[in-house]
Amino acid sequence: MNNRRWFLVALGLLVWSFYARPVYELAWVAASRLAEKVSMHGAAQVYERPRQGIVDRAFEQGDEIDAYLAGLRAAATHEGTAAVDFSDPAAIARTSDALRARLRDSLRYPRDADRTPAGPAEEVSSTEDEIARYLELSIPVLPGIHSVGLLVRPKGVAPGMRLPLVIAAPGRAPAPVAAANGRVPVIRRSVRDLAWHALEHGYAVWMPSYVFYGRGGDDDFRDRLTVRAWQSGTSLPAIEIAKTIRSLDVLLQRADIDPERVAMMGFSYGGFYALNTAALDPRIRAVAIMGYFNDRLRVLEAAEPYGFLDWRFADSTALWLDPNVAALVVPRPMLVQSTTLDQLFPIDGARRAAQQAQEAYRKAGIPTRFSFQEFVGRHEPDAQRAVRFFDEQFGIRQAQPP
Repeated sequence: MNNRRWFLVALGLLVWSFYARPVYELAWVAASRLAEKVSMHGAAQVYERPRQGIVDRAFEQGDEIDAYLAGLRAAATHEGTAAVDFSDPAAIARTSDALRARLRDSLRYPRDADRTPAGPAEEVSSTEDEIARYLELSIPVLPGIHSVGLLVRPKGVAPGMRLPLVIAAPGRAPAPVAAANGRVPVIRRSVRDLAWHALEHGYAVWMPSYVFYGRGGDDDFRDRLTVRAWQSGTSLPAIEIAKTIRSLDVLLQRADIDPERVAMMGFSYGGFYALNTAALDPRIRAVAIMGYFNDRLRVLEAAEPYGFLDWRFADSTALWLDPNVAALVVPRPMLVQSTTLDQLFPIDGARRAAQQAQEAYRKAGIPTRFSFQEFVGRHEPDAQRAVRFFDEQFGIRQAQPP
């Protein structure tokens, strides 16, 4: 009996010691702090500095670093266009390829993006209405990652007819609001809709899905993904650009898509994707950038410290200002649209950036392949004008004066 009692006592002490460990550790920390205060009491007086001097020195160091970074940005601002040799098409291609590699590095393009073939596409659903046929596709493009979107074909064309393709990149928006029946329209009869007029003019449209919000309407989810991507050696924009580029590997193999007539349009955040995707992938033969193209340095400075977090990648305010990225699209046609009352991307910055991009096309001897359209409006696109621009480039008969 005594042995059993002692066993239970020992077991109780063991359990107590396990659960009481945090109490012991906290007591040890408190005792250490008390001993430290006792040892400091009565110690010799040490040198003291005026508080304001300490603060001033810290401010001065911050100002020095800020001025140094501004100098780096200023020195690199025109490097992109200067590094492209616009003397002839072969020179443009050669020098642009080298800069594309740098842009991929700055964006932290996924290292495994080119290691395995993309696809094949999985058909998730298909339906049609009086306007078009809708095919939802899921295309494996990176390990564990799919490019998901709608491939839309206009009604009234033969099922196997080869059509020009428009990639329609939407702007950032919260989760869509459903109607009473729990559904949302895919396209709208509006000049601001990125698919409507392209379908009317006989284009097939690829409508990729981007990550703009999380579950439960979490609008900050994209920013958290941005930081996690940085920590993992890549970036969220690079992943989504890679998804679009790799989805083209599959889409352009389809018998009903004309690989020689591929265009991309993007509005707002989609404008960022349209500009950079076209810069990296010459298979995109024409591009329309709406409600985005601007004096990027000023836009990002105005949105500090956290606005447009995912656009703050390496050299984004030095080498990769918008006109420098546009130089990688030359000699392919480019349209830039801006509105006079845009509350996010001021018209003055758009005019300056467009003038610099126009200069790159002028150096290449093809100034008419760049077009800047300015119209009265808030932060909005005019997709009808963009489609007419594509019509002109591809020789489609429906083209009308903008």
